[in-house]
Amino acid sequence: MLHRIRKYLVQAVDDIDSGNSTLTEEEALQVAKTLREIVRKDIPMSKYQACLYLNMSRSKFDSLVREGKLPREKKVSGFRELRWYKKDLKL
Repeated sequence: MLHRIRKYLVQAVDDIDSGNSTLTEEEALQVAKTLREIVRKDIPMSKYQACLYLNMSRSKFDSLVREGKLPREKKVSGFRELRWYKKDLKL
């Protein structure tokens, strides 16, 4: 599967470099947003976002944090809400 993804990404980059890309502005923004979300593991998330990312309820999330199976939250300067990072959210 990764080989296919690489093939599509290389094709897209080649099309962009040669000026032959058929992506609309909206499509390009969606691709950029999706790739950023997949690649960047250091973007802070709220508890709500972390629960969505892990596909679990807040109570299950809280339980796993209490059990030490998930990391405790981090305080991020400038945010009232506590944050978690994708790179830390591994079960």
